[in-house]
Amino acid sequence: MHRSIAALTLLALAVSACFLTANQSPGPARTGEAAAERRPIIIDADFDHSDIAAIMVLLRDPRFDVRAITIAGTGLVHCQAGRLVTRYLIDELGAPGIPFGCGRENGGPDARPFPDDWRVTADAAYGLDITPRVEAGVPRDAVDLLREAIDGSPSAPTVVTLGPLTNLEDAFAADPTLPDRIALIHAMLATVDAPGNVSVDGHSPADPLEWNAFADPSAVAAVFATDVPIDIVPLDATKDVPVPTDLTERLATDHAAGGADIMYELLLRNPSRLAADEGQQLWDELAALALGNQDLVTWSDGVFIVGDGGRLTADPAGRPVRYASAADRSAVEAALLAALRIGGPRATPFTLGGTLAGNWNGATCVLTAEITGPGLYEVNYTGTALTPSGLLIAGVRPPHAWSELVGFLETVDLSSEVELPDWIIDAGEANDESGTGAPMSTTTDLEAGIIYGPVCVTGQWPDLAFTPGEPFEVAP
Repeated sequence: MHRSIAALTLLALAVSACFLTANQSPGPARTGEAAAERRPIIIDADFDHSDIAAIMVLLRDPRFDVRAITIAGTGLVHCQAGRLVTRYLIDELGAPGIPFGCGRENGGPDARPFPDDWRVTADAAYGLDITPRVEAGVPRDAVDLLREAIDGSPSAPTVVTLGPLTNLEDAFAADPTLPDRIALIHAMLATVDAPGNVSVDGHSPADPLEWNAFADPSAVAAVFATDVPIDIVPLDATKDVPVPTDLTERLATDHAAGGADIMYELLLRNPSRLAADEGQQLWDELAALALGNQDLVTWSDGVFIVGDGGRLTADPAGRPVRYASAADRSAVEAALLAALRIGGPRATPFTLGGTLAGNWNGATCVLTAEITGPGLYEVNYTGTALTPSGLLIAGVRPPHAWSELVGFLETVDLSSEVELPDWIIDAGEANDESGTGAPMSTTTDLEAGIIYGPVCVTGQWPDLAFTPGEPFEVAP
């Protein structure tokens, strides 16, 4: 990530992710219906932002019978948090009868855990306001649940994997006959010819590594050693479908359906997924959509072996795999919106708290706020033309005062590492890096009892000028 105005957050000071039409509204997914009417599937996921969207697509697609959801503990989310998020999603989308469970959290000898900060964000469900709830029954083990769901399916099910393949590896080890009872493994996995997306431990996009495979390579090798048919949607196809930068605006026009509403909330809470330079694609969304509409992607056939880091290498001694080598961007975007808009509303619809207007005129920093209480607010910022600038929304925890934050900013030296006081809250940012003077948007999640205020930023790193504005307090 480059050090531009986008790096000016207070967090940076601390350190110096044939389709249905929108008017179709079938009911929520139910299990146990005849296979002739609905295709049985099992979802195995690690619940990143893209996974959540893909799961919502599959839950609301009337062509699929979701028999179970298993959580890949070797992926992003930890098991306890994953169970809470799963319970929340199926409750919100009206499918509470779907069983779910979690597998082990430690991968094989060549496993590489996801970065801790990524996992913290996934455990927090990317900011979704999940009310406390008690899980129904004893937590299920993913391996037992996979076997039960496969054996109890009205016909051989498709297993849709959106994270590391650890759960499948363990299930096949526990019952070597299990692959014979699976129709297909459909996975968002790996890369064939496209650049990778792993940039840790000295790796870069020049290495053909993808995170779902990289997190537990031995699991990929174990699954590829079976005879079950495998389709993968690798980075070769997902590179063609970046997350649309205007996706929030498109959903804002119609997010009455449960999936659209949750996706709308997720994007408002995580606007960085829309940033053109963040490199995020519709990874798992594409995998879910391609399962129901094969024409969204171009399919190719290959024979691969699994190497170090889960990299796939073409080799006649390998196993046959069908893979998506390209995707139709406009068709995928239309299909995603249509899929998210299927069905009725969620159990607890999302409400935006309101809109805040920030302005920097070259001398003063102003935030016009009509605060109705705690909640998520949209922030629209306008800076001066021809001058790069940014707006920070900062908070101060009691008993500290806004004047203390002003004093901190007056003395901070960005040329060296700075420790951010724990009483300062980084509540959001909007940046006009090129100095266009055009409105820029972000969101801020305001807590009750906290003093917030605007801080306008100008200059070049590390020589930045901070101009605080007038603060306000959020009443309970």
